[in-house]
Amino acid sequence: MKNIFKLFLLSPVVFSTIGCQNKPEEPKELKPIDVVVISGQSNAVGCTFTKCIKRSIGSSKETEYMRGYEGIKIAYDCWTKDVKADNSFYFFSQNKSKDDGFVKVMLGQGNSLSTFGPEIGIAESMHEKYAGKLFLIKYACGASNLKDDWTKRNSPMYGRFIEYVKNQMGNLKKQGYEPTIKAFCWMQGEGDSYDGYYQEYYDNLKEFVGNVRTDLKELAGNKEIPFIDAGINNSPQWQYYRKVNEAKEQFANDSENNIYIDTIEAGLHTNQEPFDEVDTAHYDTESQVLLGKLFAEKFEQFLDK
Repeated sequence: MKNIFKLFLLSPVVFSTIGCQNKPEEPKELKPIDVVVISGQSNAVGCTFTKCIKRSIGSSKETEYMRGYEGIKIAYDCWTKDVKADNSFYFFSQNKSKDDGFVKVMLGQGNSLSTFGPEIGIAESMHEKYAGKLFLIKYACGASNLKDDWTKRNSPMYGRFIEYVKNQMGNLKKQGYEPTIKAFCWMQGEGDSYDGYYQEYYDNLKEFVGNVRTDLKELAGNKEIPFIDAGINNSPQWQYYRKVNEAKEQFANDSENNIYIDTIEAGLHTNQEPFDEVDTAHYDTESQVLLGKLFAEKFEQFLDK
């Protein structure tokens, strides 16, 4: 009888303890962060050789870039496109971030482990002020053109691009962040600087950017994503570079959220590297770094301070 009495005395405590154990945990507050998307073709991918850095801009910068920027993270998926004899295409030479996730910005995030893209200049510009607050998502493909690869929603390139961005935004949420896309940086147009392509660049750009803004609007806080568009260089390889850049400028005039960067006026060049055999299609070291800094300068106005 005494044991039964003791059980009744203890039972409120037991039930109270059980109740506390089953109480749902308070949801953790997500940390707001800004996300900038980078896309385009080879100069967005990054084909600038790391071996040229020391001679071009000095050993201290080479060391800094090799060490990387812990405060600015990037998820990247870089491809190159090749066209077969039957005019079909396939992707090759993929270079992507470890475990398909976010890593610190550093060298080797271009089309191979020996190259880099505009992310270096972005991180150099932003790491002191925005460490832990800014994340980059880069999905780009060398040799791609706007007309065939990016404009239509049913193109393989566009579908993979949107899927990749959405997946990486989801990964950030799983890590305890509340990410918002604040800008979209576009470095492309060389593949459309030919007859039959440049004539449609404005219309294709308008459709493409409209699709991106619609498909990623929810991830941008239901706001229109600012579009930062870099002009292509004046390499002799790009026959109609002026026409492509004119189309870019025309589109920039359509909205205050469309911003054009005149890379030729800014002095970006492709005529110096690699030193043993110059590649006139891709930016030299100081120009690739400057491209990233120009992007950062334009999109900073849209970031949370």
